[in-house]
Amino acid sequence: MDEIKRLNLSFNLQRENDRIAYNIIRSKRQKTAYIIKAVLAYEGVTQEERELKRIKRALREVIKEMKLTADKHCDFTEGSQIPDEVFQIFDSI
Repeated sequence: MDEIKRLNLSFNLQRENDRIAYNIIRSKRQKTAYIIKAVLAYEGVTQEERELKRIKRALREVIKEMKLTADKHCDFTEGSQIPDEVFQIFDSI
């Protein structure tokens, strides 16, 4: 039950992207922490990204519940009022 895993990376310094990445990583003091942050940011799983996804999901639900529709001129009409729970979600953010 090993909780700590190691990865060995190889960089071909003849390729520009490899060389740039290698030099950036090499310059960092806490390489593992830097790589973790970089990978998570690249994959869009930062805290901000998760919050943004949560907000988007909430807005989609609201639009669906409101039965909000748009005509060909993008004029929106709503079928119901915005539920109070939606405002509570935004207040909690």
